[in-house]
This record gives sequence, C-alpha cells and structure tokens, in this order.
Amino acid sequence: MTDLYAVRVLAVDPARRRIQLRVTAFNPDVWHWPLPDKSFFLRDLEEDETILDLLVDEDDGMDRDFVESVERTATRNYPFTAAAEERLSESGRGFPWEDEGPFNEMSSESAAAFLRCEETHVGADYDVVVTDSRLIEHLKAGDWWRTTAYPGAN
Repeated sequence: MTDLYAVRVLAVDPARRRIQLRVTAFNPDVWHWPLPDKSFFLRDLEEDETILDLLVDEDDGMDRDFVESVERTATRNYPFTAAAEERLSESGRGFPWEDEGPFNEMSSESAAAFLRCEETHVGADYDVVVTDSRLIEHLKAGDWWRTTAYPGAN
C-alpha cells in the first residue's frame, strides 16, 4: 500500500497514557480527504511493531480498541485550497525518508525540508490517549514515520 501521511511525535506522557502527534498528508490523493480521526490512529499505531506485539499477545488483556480518545488541537492548510496548493508547489523538496532517523537527529537540510512540508501540506496536531501506557512508552519526541493508515470507519 502507498504511504499517505507522515506522523511525528511531539510529546509522550506514559503516566497519563497520552501522546501528542502531528499528522501531515504528503500524498496528493489525501489532500482533500477528511482529517484523521480515532480510526486513523487505531490503524496507524497498530503498524508499530512494539504495539502490534502487545496486541497479539492474548495473555496481557490488551484491547484491540486501544485508543481511548483523540482531540484535534490544531490544523494546517485545511481545507486544502488553491492558495495552499500553490504554496505547496513552491515549497521544494518533499518529506525525507525514515532512514534519515528521528527528526531531532536529521541533517539540518532534511529537518528544514520536513518542517516546510509540515507547514505547506494539509495536517493537524492531536492529543491521543491510549488505554495502556505500554503502548506508547517506547516512543519519544522526534520519532516519526510514514503510514498507510487512513481516516474513516473501521
């Protein structure tokens, strides 16, 4: 499946089971789609190997509906307008690849390109609360990934 979005961890608070995520649409096919919702985060986080391992282990009682709540705290370039599309076409280089490492460890050129993409593409920031802190305790601010997850009903 084709990657649709980039997700960057802004903050993690395992004690409160809370993670703050920035989601940015980089695939043109999703620029006019609705913004991510709870089902998006269920799909996206389930792609993480550590989380998937916890969900597969039936002895730990982990619920498959592990996202308790999602609150959108900010939006960027939504709805996607002609002016936003023009800014995007002028912005230059696209998202770096994950092999460039966490955002905080990227080259200055890659980090700048990443930030330009977040500023010019459709996106939003979210506070996500999960049902079990083990699901997010391995993540840290600056981690990021591409995802094939999409918003909409499960």
